[in-house]
Amino acid sequence: MIAWALSGGGNRGPIQVGAMRALFERGIVPDMLVGTSAGALNAAFMATNPTAQTNEQLAQLWLGTKSADIFPKPRWLMILRAVFSGNGLDDDRARTKTYQRYLPPGVTTFGDLKIKLYLTAADLQTGRLYLYGDDPSAKLIEAALASSALPVVWDPEIINGHQFVDGGVIANVPISIAMDRGATTIYALDLQDGGPYTSKKGVIQIALHTIGVQTYQQALRDIQRAIDAGNITLHYISLGDIFNTIDLQDFGHTAEMIEQGYQRAKKYLENPTPNRLPGGKPGVLAPGEPAADPNTPPGAVPYQPRF
Repeated sequence: MIAWALSGGGNRGPIQVGAMRALFERGIVPDMLVGTSAGALNAAFMATNPTAQTNEQLAQLWLGTKSADIFPKPRWLMILRAVFSGNGLDDDRARTKTYQRYLPPGVTTFGDLKIKLYLTAADLQTGRLYLYGDDPSAKLIEAALASSALPVVWDPEIINGHQFVDGGVIANVPISIAMDRGATTIYALDLQDGGPYTSKKGVIQIALHTIGVQTYQQALRDIQRAIDAGNITLHYISLGDIFNTIDLQDFGHTAEMIEQGYQRAKKYLENPTPNRLPGGKPGVLAPGEPAADPNTPPGAVPYQPRF
């Protein structure tokens, strides 16, 4: 069973659209889609009819999306809201309206989809990852909003009295979910940047980057789990360095993102190297002694995890 695992990535979601174009060109069609955050939006749309034509329709939707569709308030007002009255910079009203445009008429639940779809969300009260997709009556719009409620940026989604936020907080690249739901071949399209990173400035930037560092470590563990399983073919396609410094509210480079995502995935598919960790390491993370680093704090050494 072929699964596509689509990571979160905010307004860099079009990069995945370009990568999926390359997959379709190679005749690689998913039997299952698993998505988180921006990847949840892409996955939900593609699950309505997983074809190259649907992917091009998704590209047009991204090309038609403007910053005001997601962030209608001026930045100063969002900051005031977060400081004095909200649980984030904004609520979900603009996102709800925009997301509904992403779903074809008559498609409202998971049972309306052509293939299996799983979307992630994190429950702040239980600390657990929740998964939409097993219940065909679950509402797609509710799942998409919960999966993309990025902490700090948007208020948590309140569902049955619990606060749900972006599933990327726990599983930004949902490789393990695809494995646990029966996938044997997985194409992971990862939009997160694995570093090295530039210094961040400002409370919001540092908070978001902190989440990103945490979720990258989770992705490495998932990749290692797939390698250790022995019966999984994992194609991890790193897209994280493409437009990785773009402002979250900048929607002016969509066409370039689609093209660069396409070229990156096409290059990988011309010479695929499955079951490798980022950097090409075959199943062992950061082997050997750590290289000397002039920025290492006195008395500390870089940790060498062994998953």
